[in-house]
Amino acid sequence: MKAPARTSPLLLGAALVGAGLVLRNWEPEALRLPDRPTRPHLDRGTSRIARKTRDLIARILPGNMTGSMGRTLVIMGAGLVLVRLLDMAADEQERLF
Repeated sequence: MKAPARTSPLLLGAALVGAGLVLRNWEPEALRLPDRPTRPHLDRGTSRIARKTRDLIARILPGNMTGSMGRTLVIMGAGLVLVRLLDMAADEQERLF
């Protein structure tokens, strides 16, 4: 089996960063969580518990899921590039790639 090129992690990391930046800037309406209404709530019992639980979960989630996925890809790509660059600076016997 042929060994991967030494620059493969750098190229893959750059591609992950690029894809992450595109996802962070592209926010499709279908993945956007609706804003909570500011009107007073008149519900009671299990309906109120369900609404409060839903609102708590919605507060924790990002406003648009693509932003969160994009941020994750940027972090993964930057980490991969950083590991490869540090690996290039390491001693020949200690290199991972």
